[in-house]
Parts: sequence; C-alpha cells; structure tokens
Amino acid sequence: MLCSQKFFKPYILAAIAVSATFVACGDSDTVAPPPSFESSSSNGGIFASSSSVIIAGSSSDFAVSSSSVALSSSQIAPSSSSAQPPIIKTKEAICGDMWCARRDRDSRVNTGFDAGFETSGYWFDESDTEYQTEGSTITWEGFDNRDCTFADDCFADMIEQCGGICVTQTLVKRDQVNNLYASIGFNVAGVDEQNKRIVTDISELEGLCVVYTSDTEVYLEMHIDDVSNKYLALDFPRATLPQASTPVMKDFTWKDFKQDGTGNMRISGEDAAKSLVSLMFTLKGSQDASNHFNIMSIGRYGTCRTVANVDSVAQLSKSPFRTWHGSRDFEIKTGYDNGSKTSGIWFSIFDDQQNGASSITWPIDPPYDNFSEDSFDSWRMELIEECKGICAEYYLNKFQFPDEKEPFVGIGIIIAGEEINPESNISYLTTIDATNMGGVCVSYTSDNDMYIQMGLGDKKDEELNYALPIVSIPASKEVNTVYVKWSQFQQPSWYDGDKKITGAEAAKSLAAVHFLAHGQSGSAGKFNIMSIGPYNRGYCYP
Repeated sequence: MLCSQKFFKPYILAAIAVSATFVACGDSDTVAPPPSFESSSSNGGIFASSSSVIIAGSSSDFAVSSSSVALSSSQIAPSSSSAQPPIIKTKEAICGDMWCARRDRDSRVNTGFDAGFETSGYWFDESDTEYQTEGSTITWEGFDNRDCTFADDCFADMIEQCGGICVTQTLVKRDQVNNLYASIGFNVAGVDEQNKRIVTDISELEGLCVVYTSDTEVYLEMHIDDVSNKYLALDFPRATLPQASTPVMKDFTWKDFKQDGTGNMRISGEDAAKSLVSLMFTLKGSQDASNHFNIMSIGRYGTCRTVANVDSVAQLSKSPFRTWHGSRDFEIKTGYDNGSKTSGIWFSIFDDQQNGASSITWPIDPPYDNFSEDSFDSWRMELIEECKGICAEYYLNKFQFPDEKEPFVGIGIIIAGEEINPESNISYLTTIDATNMGGVCVSYTSDNDMYIQMGLGDKKDEELNYALPIVSIPASKEVNTVYVKWSQFQQPSWYDGDKKITGAEAAKSLAAVHFLAHGQSGSAGKFNIMSIGPYNRGYCYP
C-alpha cells in the first residue's frame, strides 16, 4: 500500500558515519528457517506450500564505510445450542500472512491497507435487521460484541477456546423479508474520523486464502462503496466456502468471486477488488437457519502455510515492527519511531570513505536537481512500484581500497529515527531496544552474496571500530526468503579489539539495519530488497 506522504518525509543523510569496517564470520551458523512457516505436505484437506532453509555463508574480510542519500496489510436446521466446542489442538496450524488466530493470539487482521486511522482489520457483524428491528443475529462466543469494539482482550478467551473467531449465525424468517443474512467481517482500510468506511484498491494481492470451519455453506463477500452497494442489492461478488467440520484452507483469486445475478448492477471480482470496503463471511437464505462458523486465518492468495509449532510461535515476543512488502507498501512502519517520523527511511551505503569507488544506478533517476519533499516522495513511490521493493544495479570498484578487503555497496533502513545535536546542528541516528523483534526476516534477490549488518549509531559504531555484528546471506537470482535471529549476528573474524558485543546485545541499542552486496572488484550486479520484517511473527514471503 502506498501511504500518505505525511507519514514518510524525505530525509537526506549527509555522509552518515557508518564507516563500518567488518567481515563475515568465518564459521557462521545456519540462517534460521522461518519461525512460523515450515513446509508440510497437505493433511486432512489442508494445503501448505513449502519453504526453504538457507545456510549462512562465510567470506573473506572486507571493510565498510558509507555515505548516503535517503530513499527518502443454504439453509440448515437450527442448532440446539450456540456453544462452540473447543477445537482439537495440534502442534500444526495453517496460517495466512494477514492474520492467524493461534499464531497471533489477537483478533485484528493486519490487512496492510490501513488508511492511517488505525481502524482497519477489526471484526464486526451485520445482519438483515435493517429491514426490521428484530431479525437475523450473530452470537459471538463468550461475549457481546457491542461491548468490545476495537478491543482485542474480548477475543482472548474466544481464541483460546475456538482457535479462531467463532460465532453462531442465525437467520430468522419474517414476513416480507426474503433475503436473510448474518455476517461477520472487517474493513480493509478502516473508517475515517466521521466513521465512514474507506474505499481502497487491493487488486494487486491477486486474491485471498482463508482457513475455517463451518456447519454449512457460507460465502466470502466483497463489499464495495456505499453507492454501488445500493445497486448491488446484496448481490455482492462472492466465493463459496463449503461445509467443513474440520479446518480447511481455500485459495481464491479475484476471478473466483462472482455475483448470482439478482442485483441491478454487474461487477466482477477483479473490479470489486479495486474499490473494496470490507470482506464479510455471510450466511444467506430465506428460511430459519443456524450455523456455527469459525474463521481461523486469512491472508493474501497463496500465503497460507503450515506453522509446524504454532504454540511456540505464539509465545514469541510481539514486535511493533510491521512487515514491509514492496509489492504493496510504501511506508515502513518500524513501530520504534522516536517522534521525529524519520524511522523506516531507506538510505544508500557506499565504500568511498575507505577509498573505494563502488556505485549504484537506480532504475529511475533520483530528482537530484529538486530536493523537495514532494519530489522525493514521488521518486520513492515510483521506485518501489517499479521494483516491488528497493532495487538497483551496482558496480564494485576497489580503487584504492585495501587489498585484503572486498568492495561493497548497499542500502540501509533507519529503525528509530534521527535527532539533531543542538550544539553542532548535525543529525545523528538514535537507538532503540529492538530485542522483541527477535531478529529480522527479508525477501531479496542479489547477483552477489549479501551481508545483513546491525548499525548501532555513530558513537557505538566508532567505539567498536566498526566491527559491527553481521550475518551472510547467499546470492540468489530467484526471490529468496531468510529469517535470522539476533543471536546469529556476530562481529567479524578479523576483529581483535577488546570491545566485544553479541548480536543479542546489539539489538538492545539498534539504530539501523544494512543490506550490503560485495564481491570482486570489477564485478557488477543487481539487488532487490522486497520485504523486511521481524523474526518474531514476521511474514516476509513475497
């Protein structure tokens, strides 16, 4: 999602002092497999895609310094009871990237399309009571939803009991009411200050995957803007969720969402995705009926994967860092901003301060002749749209670089933001305790091996002689996804100073994360950082 400019100001870093001389560890650990999404064969009607485990490489020593410029989510018989039986818990669960009850242990869906009001992804119900004061109903397991608006605590017991958001949908037949319905769902972009639902375009997601159980057939409906809804007359584009007594996963492309032809307006699922307001799980009919429905997870098309040890994952610390996907996001929300609104900003890194001459060529020329906020916002947006991430071509040139070192070039992301020294009027990066991130995940492509490095701010970097904790990830022309724990970051093997620091210790004072391509002088290549997020509960798969 491309967010409002007010959240992402251009930030020109002038020769940021990250002149980090470092090398990769000689004997590195295995880069951790994804903590949430391990491969599994399909089981019991649940399907999962595989994931890879990446091995960290070793490399020769090389030195790093940097100068920078900013690159500034049918009817059934009524049931005798509305109580939901507890779900049979196993170690495995199928989880999509937007929300998974057993993994996330809260109710809000991280749609990735919040309009800035932080009101997206909260569950609510709708029914045919608009026709009469009495009508079809939604019964939430364990509480009255009217008392729980925007409150995840209300859902804690429900999730523990059901492993999802579980409700009873009850249709009540009345005279002169033929279109009965009872729905639960959430707004994709949220509501504004006037409580008006916000329209958004999510067509780039290709579709959705869901995990659920249901006593009978229900529908996943696409509700669009209010004016169009009146013409649709409840004939929303919808996909069918068949009856499922045990958890089942379904993948739907936008083409799979179709109308039944009863309304006064025709719209395809592809077009509805371009003006979407909410997603609703609906029981429809014309007679009395009741249905137990449990929605356990939802994600982008193709992202529902097996979590091998879901309860262990759920116990991981929750980080405020929201996984960024270049395919749908503009702003990076680290959750650690120091109040300056300069966190989440990309900057470029070069080896010129070590007498190297490596260079970067962007696919779209930066507005060097116009350093205005609007011009850089526009350029960054175009770059991210072009690359579905942050991408560039690079040329590695040792020039007068030390013989034993490899030239390098790359980009970094600011975690907490900058502050201005009032005496010198020079900006510097502040640090934050990012322990609860657990580490980082990233999806990328690169023609050469890359390094992920932990930046600790000017003072600490210099104190450590720029021997900053680092881990190696391999070259990959195909999109590769890795998860790396803070504990796997180590200082370079060449460092023999007395200022030691582990990756876990460095995480307590993190200023930035750097991605650096390196190799032989004279070599060239491309890289693309397509997603970045926390190790704990992050979802970096493209």
